[in-house]
Amino acid sequence: MSPIAVFWIRDGVLVDRMHINPVAFAFASWLYAHPQRRTKTSCEALINFGFASSGLSCADKMRLFNEQCVDIVGDIDAAASYYNQLATEAALDAHYFDGAIDLLRDLHLNGAKNFITSAVEQSVLDSWSLTAPGQMIAPYLTAILGKRPGLTKGREHFEYALSQYDCSKIYYVADANAEIVSAKEYASTGNITALGFAHVITKARVMLAVDKVLQAASKCKPNLPAFEQDLATIKVDSAELVLSGQDELVSALTEAGAESVVSGDCQKIMANLRCYFASVALLKGQSPC
Repeated sequence: MSPIAVFWIRDGVLVDRMHINPVAFAFASWLYAHPQRRTKTSCEALINFGFASSGLSCADKMRLFNEQCVDIVGDIDAAASYYNQLATEAALDAHYFDGAIDLLRDLHLNGAKNFITSAVEQSVLDSWSLTAPGQMIAPYLTAILGKRPGLTKGREHFEYALSQYDCSKIYYVADANAEIVSAKEYASTGNITALGFAHVITKARVMLAVDKVLQAASKCKPNLPAFEQDLATIKVDSAELVLSGQDELVSALTEAGAESVVSGDCQKIMANLRCYFASVALLKGQSPC
């Protein structure tokens, strides 16, 4: 019998760090921006864009912001590389959602193959996999799939699992609309069920992330001539942040094509996902909640 695959987004579904990534995206974009163009936007606008474009790689988000909003980031490759350093440092104390590790283990013990799928460069993910957090889930993962030549997030990752591991079906747990859309585009040929993960992020948590990323920037100093002065110009007003509430998240994920959506805070959302997997018999012996 062919195995079932479960695809997981690392940041925002397994690891509770989606308040950090958009802030790191904003700061990296700001620091690598053309100085005269900063007056045409704001850090808050960049953070809001980071949330709205969740699911894309940092470089793709920067290109999209340049095209759709303000052509602000000059050297996108350098800025995206700095984002990886900044986000990694700021998220050093980020935790898995309560129950995430246990759920990965139980799915693994019941024969499912767990994959992390990410738009982050493969080398960055490989380094993370060797850290203490990466090693905590390593026994329950079949593969960590990132961005590399010929194998990128979306169709190529799906096809890799289906062909290399003879998986008969994929359950894709994702928190971004774009990720759900990509799954639905391939669903008919790849037998994919897209599951929305609606975790609410508050303005207070974003402001905590601002402090963490500022601290990270003081340690991760890029080779920019005006870095210290530019860092001092970064200000974030929580009143200018635009964040979605639970109803908005559930509605958006559903409209994007999620066949089911789980919600809840960081203590409860993984338990609700466990209930879903029990309802489709991926957890033998556990009754649906």
